[in-house]
Amino acid sequence: MSKDVLKTNGDSISVAITGASSGIGRALALEFAKNHKNITLHLAGRNEARVQESKEQILLHNPDAQVLLQCFDVSDEEAVKQWCENIFQSRVDMVIMNAGVAMGEEQSAAKHSEICKTNALGVAFGSFYALESMNKQDSVYGSKGHIVLISSIAALLALPNAPSYSASKIFVRALGESLSVGQSDVRVTTICPGFIRTPLTQFIHPLVPQMSAESAVKKMYNAIIKGKRFYAFPWWLAFGARFYNILPFWLKRAFIRMFHTMGSL
Repeated sequence: MSKDVLKTNGDSISVAITGASSGIGRALALEFAKNHKNITLHLAGRNEARVQESKEQILLHNPDAQVLLQCFDVSDEEAVKQWCENIFQSRVDMVIMNAGVAMGEEQSAAKHSEICKTNALGVAFGSFYALESMNKQDSVYGSKGHIVLISSIAALLALPNAPSYSASKIFVRALGESLSVGQSDVRVTTICPGFIRTPLTQFIHPLVPQMSAESAVKKMYNAIIKGKRFYAFPWWLAFGARFYNILPFWLKRAFIRMFHTMGSL
């Protein structure tokens, strides 16, 4: 793997993905399997049956892929540590921290707590244990590995209808930027996608434009293989989020009614 661009030729590659049982995680695994014949995929998720479905779909597209599964909750630090110890028994080129949850229709303190633990602490656990292991690896094409953090466009603004979700994704974005600046041998990419049609966004208002997981993941994959440090898309939504942030507080409050029509995250 190049320090700047992931090799897409016949070189073998090993990629680990959390939240790979559905949505973005499964679509990312499929995209990597389609583009890399000699690939080892370490897929993690909470639901054993759905992770197995991901494996079956991958093997349909790339029968030569080696797909290894493990089921655990990323908010369980010991489980994440054990997973990293297991997968790093051999070289891992890339770890994609994708697992996340949203509020949905359940409005409760317990659900807010789950979101924070999964989206923030879960990403932190995986990032630091993976980083620790990667720094022990030899450099290949000038790099010891690549960590990808999947944040959200919600990390660019505080959505009033998704306080815990926004806060957790802001944490992920800040973590990614800090690690990216501080690491010289491990590349860190942070991605902030807009609204993508997955089980996570099923409670968003139908009038809110959403991308398909397949089209969104192609953009994410291209950003990853180009070695981008940060990527937010679609551009118009990222621009709008940044514009919202410079508005005075009273004007932000005027937008609350509009945001509430969006449903919940």
